[in-house]
Amino acid sequence: MSRPPEPTLWQLALTLPFDQVEGISDIFEEEALTISMEEAVSDGSLWRLNILFPQEPNAQLLDRLPADIPMELAPLEQKDWVSESQKMLPPVDAGRFYIHGSHDSPHPANSRHNLLIDAGAAFGTGLHETTYGCLLALNDLRKSRSFRNPLDLGCGSGVLALAIAKAWNIPVLASDIDVAAVIVTRDNAKKNQLAHLTTAVLSAGLNNRKLSEMAPYDLIVANILAWPLMKMAPDISNALSKNGVLVLSGLLGSQDVMVRSAYLQQGLNLKRRYAIGTWNALVLGR
Repeated sequence: MSRPPEPTLWQLALTLPFDQVEGISDIFEEEALTISMEEAVSDGSLWRLNILFPQEPNAQLLDRLPADIPMELAPLEQKDWVSESQKMLPPVDAGRFYIHGSHDSPHPANSRHNLLIDAGAAFGTGLHETTYGCLLALNDLRKSRSFRNPLDLGCGSGVLALAIAKAWNIPVLASDIDVAAVIVTRDNAKKNQLAHLTTAVLSAGLNNRKLSEMAPYDLIVANILAWPLMKMAPDISNALSKNGVLVLSGLLGSQDVMVRSAYLQQGLNLKRRYAIGTWNALVLGR
């Protein structure tokens, strides 16, 4: 029996001023799979919204856009993730964490935290600067802090949730808006003999009831993107315990000030910054 064809995803790219981003995002929030945001020009005056749909969006939805906003709509190229996962990615050294694929051997030192993470359909092998910055932050936190109730919000491959479980030997709740990420996280937890410490659930932000029931968290790691981090600042801050630690990443250095401002309004101050290339990871606390 032949396999059914993969569904065609569509991407809508919009270029617009920052003050229009929230209103335009709200138009597509119910129909889109994901909405991401990046600077279109270096001075921050224009931003690019990348909106992913499970199918071609209908004309009535697109007609709600102002006529003067430049847009690009096209089917998204489908990747063979099985083939992609076989690419020979190098291991990642981040403090005591050693992230490697199936094609590499674990680190021989007993003092290292080995994690087996193959490239796949979910974001996060440790190679990207955002994930690497979070791993460095967790490595440093391990030297001075203990945690009992952590959350990996937007877990992707689950690498950060597994790093927390490995370093502190504690149960970790992981969540993602993408069902593929939840499946991959559960699979990676099994591969690393950490399934007994890792719970992965599907959630848009903190809307899943389990996330509410488990709050407050003494450690929250959110490696997402600048715009959703800003939008969720009140919810994330409310879910953090009084003396909790918040690790944020997925933001460019040029987005640092506006992301920190959103959390400063919630009473959270910068404790440490990890600048990796053009990306930043921030450690915040009250």
